[in-house]
Amino acid sequence: MRRFAAIGEAMIELAEPQPRALTMSFAGDSINTSVYLARLLPATPMQIHYITLLGRDPYSDQMLLDWQREGIHIDHIQRLPHKLPGLYLIRTDATGERSFYFYRSASAAREMFSTEHATALEPILLTMDYLYLSSITLAILDDDKYHRLLTILKRAHKKGIPIIFDTNYRPSLWPTLLVAQERIKEVLRLVKISLVTFDDEQALFQDKTPEDCAERHHSWGVTEVVVKQGQSPCLISLDGDQVQLSSERVERVVDTTSAGDSFNAGYLSGRLQDKAPMEAARIGHQLAATVIQYPGAIIPRQAMPIF
Repeated sequence: MRRFAAIGEAMIELAEPQPRALTMSFAGDSINTSVYLARLLPATPMQIHYITLLGRDPYSDQMLLDWQREGIHIDHIQRLPHKLPGLYLIRTDATGERSFYFYRSASAAREMFSTEHATALEPILLTMDYLYLSSITLAILDDDKYHRLLTILKRAHKKGIPIIFDTNYRPSLWPTLLVAQERIKEVLRLVKISLVTFDDEQALFQDKTPEDCAERHHSWGVTEVVVKQGQSPCLISLDGDQVQLSSERVERVVDTTSAGDSFNAGYLSGRLQDKAPMEAARIGHQLAATVIQYPGAIIPRQAMPIF
């Protein structure tokens, strides 16, 4: 039995389908990918673990219950008194593009990799077969907590545990562009597979083309790079070869929330089953095309495409 651990922040999502009306769900880039990955790998010898901190409140209770129902292992999630999950409101325009309004300063997840948490978590993470995270995880940690996480990632890298990373750059989470560049570059030097969005990479490192982005990642030691470009073809760069694969065409986009997260899950589900990168990317595109036709980050289970 192989074990895949995603490290990140899960939040309460309040969507506004119409003025003065809100619907509640739970989301966050790393948990979105975890849910879709668990759905895609139900019959395979792969455990999907989620690593975060939550509060001792009804919403945290419901998160854990929902994740268990999805088949996600929650054994290593710790809970803190006097803390709550982060919260965000989301509005979408007529084309499905999103605007976010975050309330996360007191999020329990910001306490990940405190001295006590890191000490308890390190031996667990070093027994995993894969580690997954995004730069959102890096951004919400203060310097001490970030460096404890970085130390664990370095030990995992030295041990040969593949680290998978999505840049998912959100400028508002970072104190400066320079801090974001430094942390992301440090982590990318430990990464085996990077699943990134070209717009994010341009904002961070001023790449002119997706090919430039892939070459930069390879120069830092990343073996396998996938550069997502929304409706444009993604670029897959591996073993000296670079190929592009067109995305699925969608007549009506409802909500682009979790498009990249679901692509990541689709791609990883293929690669974890030893499918070729092009086939894995087809799964990613097909899942993302389905997800953006529904509101919210997590679509109903019955809406999942069949692969």
